[in-house]
Formats: sequence, structure tokens, C-alpha cells
Amino acid sequence: MSRNLWRVVLPFTFLLMLLLAACGGSNTSQAPAKPTPTPVQGQQLLTRAAQNLRTAKTLHAIFDITTAGPGVNGTLKTEAWNVSQGKSRTVVLQSTLSQLPAGSITVSNGKQIWHYDPVKKIVYTGPVSENAATSQDQNEFIMNIVQSVFTHGNATLVSSSAGVNGHDAYEVHVASTASRQSAGAGSGNFNYDGDVYIDKTSTLPLRVKLTVQGFGQVTVDLPTLILNQPVNESLFTFVPPAGVKVLPFPKTGTSNTGTITLAQAQQQAGYHLLSIPVSQTAYKLQGVDALGAPGSQVFTLNYINGNTTFAISEGKSLANLPGSGQQLSLRGTTATLSTVGSTMTLTWTEKGVGIQIAGSLSKDELVAIANMLS
Repeated sequence: MSRNLWRVVLPFTFLLMLLLAACGGSNTSQAPAKPTPTPVQGQQLLTRAAQNLRTAKTLHAIFDITTAGPGVNGTLKTEAWNVSQGKSRTVVLQSTLSQLPAGSITVSNGKQIWHYDPVKKIVYTGPVSENAATSQDQNEFIMNIVQSVFTHGNATLVSSSAGVNGHDAYEVHVASTASRQSAGAGSGNFNYDGDVYIDKTSTLPLRVKLTVQGFGQVTVDLPTLILNQPVNESLFTFVPPAGVKVLPFPKTGTSNTGTITLAQAQQQAGYHLLSIPVSQTAYKLQGVDALGAPGSQVFTLNYINGNTTFAISEGKSLANLPGSGQQLSLRGTTATLSTVGSTMTLTWTEKGVGIQIAGSLSKDELVAIANMLS
């Protein structure tokens, strides 16, 4: 089932890591003396673990996460199941994080998707084909990050005698490198350094412990990670609890254009979306894409200027993301300018909202566009 399963392998792990904060370390016992680092063997171990995850027919996992960073401090325990045909279920078992309250449930039977918010007492539902975007932006981003850690970074085996929760493990040091950052789409601004602990018997990850530039540390334990075992099909059905509202997912586009208007996007966002003033007639807004579940949407304004197209993405979940590149002063704050291929991206956070302008534009053009936003 490859990609569908891969997308839920570490969903909340890397979502929290990127969008919330860093997390504290955990107690990992290991031998005091480490053998000479072996880069080739380290990369082979990561590749083998990634292959095991990608080719699995079913997955059942529990993720224990602790966060302790500038913006968020708390703990999270989630449980996830996944089988072929896009069937999945993810439950937040315990949480001290308001962004992901305990009791949150997301279920898909491959055709229909449900998302239960226990705080709002609302169930959002709709056909998967129409609402794939509710999780696609997060999952695609997460998948790129996971792939970056397992396949695109520098990996070095530093210990063959580590121990995690009673399991004999390999300790593999991983680090992003400038030469590799552009290898994984979406991972160019993801700079990390840390360790992955891999079970010596199953060759599956037991713990991921990273230092993320701009955040601090992230540690995730996987006390349960079971592949290719039967999964009860009843997990992929969902009956809304009594007394909750059942609503369709907010429309993220029209049947003709696939986009919404700026006014519609503004209403969905609930906060001000920056845009190019209509007086700047050279810039034409083609429409707005809205991706993500209600409350965590990212709005992308698609513009054209002559033959040049570019996009302005805005969302609270984009705020204060880690980044690498040229630092510059912009709109009373500090922005980051990065380049992947022919695309330059200007990123900054303003009033709690992350903003990114991306396109085949020069630095001066990006800065000029940013300064005219209102």
C-alpha cells in the first residue's frame, strides 16, 4: 500500500515537531564506549527501516511524544491503525496540548472520512475524494520530512549496543546537509541533527530524537509498532457520539475552478489574510486554495503577473517554522529567503500567522511583493 501507509507512520510526531515546538529528551541507556562511526552501515539501516514501513500491508502504532519548547510544553499519546485501500484511524489518547485535545479522532474507510473534535463537539465528514485536501497538506509535508530523515540526510552508525525500553537497538546519528536539503520536496527548510534508534530484531524505529534548528529538541517513543498483522475492519467505521453536530467539511473550492474567492477564504480563516491591493492592477489573483482541517487551514493565494505566476501561502500552522537561508529585515520582523531549484521562497511570521511567498522570482521582486501586502 506504500504511500497511504507511509503517510501515517509518524503523523503527529513530525506535525508537532514542525508546527508546535521542540520536545525534551528521554532516558536512553547505551554502552559508554561507542565503536568507530560507520556512515555506510548507518544509511543501510535507515533505508531498511524505511523499506519495512513502506511495504507493510497494515500498521498499528502508539506514539509517545513530549514537547518542551519556546511555544508549547506538553505531552501527547496517539494510537494509529492503517490498512490498504486508504483505511485509517488515528486517536489522541492523552494530550496536554490544546491544538490536539484528547479524544480527537480521524477515521477513513477509503471512501468516507470523519474528523471528531471533542472540544467543539463537532464531527466533520465527507467523501475522501472531495476532502483529501483536509489532510493532504499535512501528510504530504510529513511524508517528505520522514523521507528526509530516513533517506536524504547523512546517517552514521555510532552504536550497535544501545538500549531502548528493554530492546537491543542500533543508534544511528542523522543530520540534514545543505547538499541534501533540496533532494526531498518540502524539506529544504528542515534542518535537524539527532539520533534514530532501530530495533536490532525487527529493524523498525523505537525512538526518534532530533534537535531541530529554531525549535530545540524532539523526542518520540514508539512503544508499539506492529506491521502486517490483521486489523479489525470495524475500526474504520465511525458513529458520531450522541449530542454532537455533524457537519460537512468546509468547502475548499468550487466545482469549476477548484478555488475559492479571497472573501470566502477570509471568512473561513477568521483572521486577516494579507493580499496585494487591487490598485496594483498588474497582479491578478487567480483564486485561493484552502487546505487543512477547520482551525488549521493554510490559504494559498495564486497570483499571475504577466507570464509569471507565484503563490502566497498563509496560516497559523505556518508560523515560526524552522528555516535556513538568508536572513533579512522585512515588515518589522526577520524573514528567511531560501532557494530550491528555480524557486525562491520568502518566509516570515506576522501577528501569529506564517506567510510564504514562492515562485520563480528574484529577491527584489519577492521583497517588493511582501512590502505591498495589506
